[in-house]
Amino acid sequence: MADEDRSSGRNGAVRRLVIVESPTKARKIAGYLGSNYVVESSRGHIRDLPRAAADVPAKYKSEPWARLGVNVDADFEPLYIVSPDKKSTVAELKDLLKNVDELYLATDGDREGEAIAWHLLETLKPRIPVKRMVFHEITEPAIRAAAEDPRDLDNDLVDAQETRRILDRLYGYEVSPVLWKKVAPKLSAGRVQSVATRIIVQRERERMAFRSAGYWDVTAELDASVSDAAASPPRFTAKLNTVDGRRVASGRDFDSLGAVKARRGARSRRGGCRRAGPGAARRAAGRVVGRTEALHPAALRAVHDLDAAAGGRPQAALLLGTHHEHRAAALRKRLHHLHAYRLDDAVAVGH
Repeated sequence: MADEDRSSGRNGAVRRLVIVESPTKARKIAGYLGSNYVVESSRGHIRDLPRAAADVPAKYKSEPWARLGVNVDADFEPLYIVSPDKKSTVAELKDLLKNVDELYLATDGDREGEAIAWHLLETLKPRIPVKRMVFHEITEPAIRAAAEDPRDLDNDLVDAQETRRILDRLYGYEVSPVLWKKVAPKLSAGRVQSVATRIIVQRERERMAFRSAGYWDVTAELDASVSDAAASPPRFTAKLNTVDGRRVASGRDFDSLGAVKARRGARSRRGGCRRAGPGAARRAAGRVVGRTEALHPAALRAVHDLDAAAGGRPQAALLLGTHHEHRAAALRKRLHHLHAYRLDDAVAVGH
């Protein structure tokens, strides 16, 4: 007789218990659904892994994995317990279940919400039909539509949340106490933040080791006059590409530390770019500086010797590239050679 009274409800309609996550939502949703719905809150998670050794049930305390709350040797089986501060909530929900015909789990629609719904199902063990009620806004049309079209529990979402929770425990439970002792109290480690911190540290070290470099193109404005009497001698621009058959080093020849890259498979001295000291630059033609130390800026003092065989006369203006102000450099006669080197830095050459 009691079951018949419960099924018929006050007006003969089916009565449903709707469980949401927060008390605020419960009060608002109750106003939209009417008297045939009882809306109550779980106040978040009601069940979780043990937070402390005192939370572990007595029958598991002797197990080596009990402190973690995850039995690694048994396919990572978690040990769930009802949180001490949620036992009264569970008792209230069980009492409400006695007077309804259906249970609607209306927790949030994400992984955590799906997991809370599953834990409610596992803890309350209802003997009445259970449905999953999902909504994405708290408005009367959205709530009524969700109540009229419930779905089943999504076990894939539940498994995803459980896996994440177990990983959080395994990664962070042992490392966090080390942080408290070695760094500062109240710090925590985890599967995401610890890895992300490591990546940030690695990239910061790379940034600190990076040596910013500047590169210049060497060009010369020349004229092709054969005598001083030429009124308007033809002019042209020459760009330095090679010296004595060797390619001048460019930006792609240097690594992030500003060092000249070694080419693979080099069979001779000309198999790749190499770096020489200032003394070597003074002895050899075409040694061109390929980098500057950004962390230790040096003066841009340079001596450029230019001799262009345009009509047999060494007359030209040597210009720096667009990265710096255009200005003429010192010129000095030296047959058949073009010299450009920095006095205060190593010299890079290539071919």
